[in-house]
Amino acid sequence: MPRISAASVAEHVARQEQAVFDAAIGLFAERGYAAVMLADIAAEVGLARNSLYRYFPDKAAILLRWYRTELPAQAARSAELLAGDGPPAARLLHWAEAQIDYARQPEHALVAAMAEAVADLAPDERAELAESHQQLLAPVVATLGDAGLDGADLDAATDLLWGLVLAQASRELRVGDDPAGRRQLAALVATIVG
Repeated sequence: MPRISAASVAEHVARQEQAVFDAAIGLFAERGYAAVMLADIAAEVGLARNSLYRYFPDKAAILLRWYRTELPAQAARSAELLAGDGPPAARLLHWAEAQIDYARQPEHALVAAMAEAVADLAPDERAELAESHQQLLAPVVATLGDAGLDGADLDAATDLLWGLVLAQASRELRVGDDPAGRRQLAALVATIVG
């Protein structure tokens, strides 16, 4: 029987689960989600690989747990960035630039890794991810609505703005600081909103 390092078995299990989670997230951030195997996580924590299944069925479940914490924080941040009574184009540009800056942070690689993990998730978990994306974009949709867009124009503008953010983030990951790209982004946001 393994040694219990807590006041109760339940507390021990909770501590071990947290240790597995922390180790996995650290490894995903350091090496990339695809490069980390369950055996790597087990070794990092000092457990047998088959012991990990007591805490998480697979590495996708670990990443999903992280995402469930991260996404509400990012949705709240988006709402804060888009709040206020300034012109919608200025608020949207501020939000877009913050999203691009976030994409350059190490933890964003974990958000991007969700795309790799989707195939390993249950259908209800995949639906949850789709819904969470809508929650993240809800403040953007509201701000575009403030600019007078609705219906098909609102849907198209939301998709195009998100695509611009992703494209510029990808560009900056490749080339670093990109004042020209940011100027073009500002012009395109003004055009979309205008």
